[in-house]
Amino acid sequence: MKFNKKIFNLSAWITLLIAYVLPYQSQSSDGHSTYLGYPLSFLTINNTPIYKTLFMTESIDIFTLTIDILIVYFVMHFANVYLSKVKLNKGMNKTKDFK
Repeated sequence: MKFNKKIFNLSAWITLLIAYVLPYQSQSSDGHSTYLGYPLSFLTINNTPIYKTLFMTESIDIFTLTIDILIVYFVMHFANVYLSKVKLNKGMNKTKDFK
């Protein structure tokens, strides 16, 4: 399997964007934090007073973020390989008809 930088970059951006679109768990059991990320939650936002900045209330789990990026990368990579094979097979079928 060959490493594709373009697919990896795209999967990293998709993972970060999905975190804000699809929350994993909306509230914790204590009701003071929100967990975001898909398929695993890697971003925690704590409910704090208004005078604190957003960066002071967030925490990111880098290990889980890396796993999420790799999951999205492998899904995109295998979909790309599968679609390439299907496209190649369709092209080969068309050339057989002309012979």
